[in-house]
Amino acid sequence: MSSALASPASLFATVALAHALAVMSPGPDLAVITRQTLAHGRRAGLLTALGIASGITFHVAYGMFGLAFAIERYPALLQLLQLVGAALLLWIGWGAIRARPLTDPASAATADGQRAAGGDFTIGLATNLLNVKAMLFFVALCSAVITGATSTALKLALSAWMIVATGLWFSFVAWTLGHPAVRRRLLGVAHWIDRVMGVLLIALALGMLAALLQR
Repeated sequence: MSSALASPASLFATVALAHALAVMSPGPDLAVITRQTLAHGRRAGLLTALGIASGITFHVAYGMFGLAFAIERYPALLQLLQLVGAALLLWIGWGAIRARPLTDPASAATADGQRAAGGDFTIGLATNLLNVKAMLFFVALCSAVITGATSTALKLALSAWMIVATGLWFSFVAWTLGHPAVRRRLLGVAHWIDRVMGVLLIALALGMLAALLQR
């Protein structure tokens, strides 16, 4: 479907649906939000979700407003981002697989309350900014459906929708997993879930590094 021929409503629906399927699929963002919430509580998860949504702002800018040319003109930039992103996932994953059992809800709540808000936000922001999968998705999606004929108002509406929808989805995940009753039930096995998330993050990082070596 050409965006020049599509109505604004159908174009909006196409982009919104593709974005929804992508944002809900397993990947670094979902793994990190799960790990942060179960390890540190609902507040940490919500702040991480806010960081992820903030990172989406940059990806949307790449696709919507023509910044994708930088990736095409400087392919080494993409490789550098992939390398840094893999290093970040390795660091978070290594911390996750070293998780210790925590069976006292009171001590867990105290530790959660003492955490710095900026650290959780930064983890979410950095994870999403360095998520090459997200970058390529937005560039490909917007290149396929957005053309010069697309109005600035529609581009801004789509940008706002994808940023807000991302924040709402990951906030929902954090809110659900971080519910006191849910987290209390998972507390005894949270360190195992943490370790599984760590293994997944390390596997994602190694996959990114393997792709780099094959180029």
